[in-house]
Formats: sequence, C-alpha cells, structure tokens
Amino acid sequence: MSSRLVVVGLGSSSARGEEILRLAVRVLDARVGVEACSRIYRSPPAGGVAQRWFWNAAVLVRAPVHPLLTLVQSIERDFGRRRGPRFGDRVLDLDLLWSPGLVCEHPDLSLPHPRLAERDFALGPLLDLVPKAVDPRTSQRYAALPRPLPRALPVGVLPKAGIPLARGMGAAYAHTTLPERGPATMKFFIDTANLDEIRTAARWGIIDGVTTNPSLIAKEGRDFIETIAEICELVDGPVSAEVVADHADDMVKQGELLARVHDNVVVKVPLTQEGIVATSRLSAQGIKTNVTLCFQPVQALLAAKAGATYISPFIGRIDDVGRDGMSMIEEIVAIYDNYPDLETQILAASVRHPQHVLQAALAGAHVATIPFGVLSKLFGHPLTDKGNAAFNQAWEGVPDRDIVKQVSAWLEKNER
Repeated sequence: MSSRLVVVGLGSSSARGEEILRLAVRVLDARVGVEACSRIYRSPPAGGVAQRWFWNAAVLVRAPVHPLLTLVQSIERDFGRRRGPRFGDRVLDLDLLWSPGLVCEHPDLSLPHPRLAERDFALGPLLDLVPKAVDPRTSQRYAALPRPLPRALPVGVLPKAGIPLARGMGAAYAHTTLPERGPATMKFFIDTANLDEIRTAARWGIIDGVTTNPSLIAKEGRDFIETIAEICELVDGPVSAEVVADHADDMVKQGELLARVHDNVVVKVPLTQEGIVATSRLSAQGIKTNVTLCFQPVQALLAAKAGATYISPFIGRIDDVGRDGMSMIEEIVAIYDNYPDLETQILAASVRHPQHVLQAALAGAHVATIPFGVLSKLFGHPLTDKGNAAFNQAWEGVPDRDIVKQVSAWLEKNER
C-alpha cells in the first residue's frame, strides 16, 4: 500500500487532556513520523452530554490509510480507551480526518470524516495544518465554508515532531510516562509593563512569561490593550492581563475579550467570590486564568477547584504584616501535592529580593514573577565579579587574544 498524507484528529475529555494529547503526538511520531502539528483547542462536548470540555488538536502524518487506522485504534486502546456511548467521555480519541484528494467509503473508515465540516474542533486544527484543504467530494475549500458553532478556542501549541520515544511500548506507557503536574523546571515571569525592561529580560533568554496589572500599565502612561498586545509579541509565553470589575458577568466578558487579543494572554482575576465564579466559567471555556491576591492556603484551594491555571500568593505583602509569606507557599505546595488532580500552578508573587526567589524554588513553586530590579540582582555575586576580573587580567598577558581569528584559522586548516 502506498503512503499518503493524512490529517489525524486528536481529542480527550480527561482532566489531563493536554498532557495526553502531547504524549499521543510523541507516540504517533515514534510509530509513523509526525510532519506537522496544529494548535491545541478547547471545545464543549457534542451531543448535549453533561461532561468536561474537550482538548482537541491534529497532526499531519504520511502512512498507508488502512494500516494507519489500525494503528490509531491500537494507540487508543493502549491509552485506556473503551468504546462506550457515542458522545461519552474519551481518554483519547484518534480520528482520520482528511487526506488530499481521497474519498474513501468503507465499513470501518470514511474519508474525509463525514462530520468534518460540522465540527469546529476538527475543522480548526485541519486548517492550521492545511489552510487550502479542499473537500474532495464537493471541491470546495474548507476555509470558504461557514465555521460551525460552537467555535473551538485555541489555547496552546503542540510540540514539533522528532521527540524521541521508544517504539513498541505497551499499555503501561499511558500511565507511567505522563508528566507530573506543573513544569519540569521553575519558570521565571517578569513583573512589569515596561517594554524596555521586557526586551532586555527577553534577550537574556531566561524569561518564560510576563505578569502585569492595571497599576503597572498606568505607570507607563500607555494604552492598556496596545501594551498587552506588544508584550505578547515580545515574549513567547503566558502574559497575564487583569480584568477590572466587581461582578462575575463583567469579569467573564472582559476575560473573553482579553483572551482574543493574543493566544499568550492569561486572564488575571481577583480572589473574591465573584472572581472565583468568573474563574470557573472562564476555565470551562478553556481560557487560562491567573487568580491573584491570594493570602492564605485555603484561598489557593478554592482557585484550584475553580480550574485556575495559576494561583498567585503574595509573599512580600504577607511578610509586611508580620507573617512568613514563604510558609504560605509551602502549605499550598503540600495541599496541591495531596491531590494530584489539581492542575493549578503556584506562581510566587510580590517577590522583593533574590532570597524570595531562592526560597520559592526550594518550596516547590512552579513560577516566580520577579520585578526587573530583583531579576537583575540574580546574576550578581562579588566572587563572580572578582573571579571574572582575574581571568581577564591574566588574559591580557596572552600575545594573540583574537579567539575568533585563531579558531577560524584552525577550523579552516583542519576541516579540509
């Protein structure tokens, strides 16, 4: 059988759906090779069934169609998929969606997928991969068709192909290779709305995101939305943009609009009763949230139960009133570790000095959001400066100090 390009749709309604999709991409890449990945989308369940929102994406592979169908069904089973109600929960759902110019009507396979144009959670990922895809039955471009409702919301990106993974793994990989909650390393966000500070920090190559608030943006004297949009272009990572409202309906409306400004936007919501209501509603739509102004561990538990992406405990402000802000971080870490299904990441905020960064890392915070001045101080130590000065002084005694010239000449001589 000849290989051909095929778009494979991925879906999961698991609470850990994003991780499952990422792992499924690695498995597919190990088995057949993944040539391209779509964005990750969130979508409400089809069929009016009361259940969690789905995670959706698609990948482009090259393989014979019918063996590929057998493979994806095997992968589904390895991930614990059991056939049940048509619109029920799915640990992992893999569907062959489309292949250029191919119409296939077979008892086990129909291509293109018969409901492709009716499902935005499938159509959106397809168009990410093949913007000019044509329905071979009608010769119409999918991009020219009205996008079906409800619309799927893009919320992230999948890894590129080529991630190593052992072939021939059995069913156990679905349970043993999923990463633990939170990032593999502590993330640094810069806490500022000053574009020059963000550009400088981005050049250092250590910044993973940005937190802002209305006060920081007002301090810069710039337009609120334009500032958020520019920051999103400077840093490829989460950018917190805060709502300014007292009632949940207004927070949700503002949050929905802010999320449309850029894929990197994380909606920042205050930890009030109305804020928790808004967080729950925004999270249900797949909109990432940062719940701010947290001053006690039980508040962090509320935010996690509402589906917050991040919780921001304010270390420095707790210290200001005579309590130990870092003990709050430790208690939140302990609570979240007790309940692995809580996916909220702990973002240490109100960081005042380098010792706060060290203590937050030791306590297990997933993120520290750091003002530019404090971030700059992380580089410095008197012994580093002294040692560097000594090295430079010694180097002055070397006759030919042009390393670029020397290495280039050596490479030209030895690489012939």
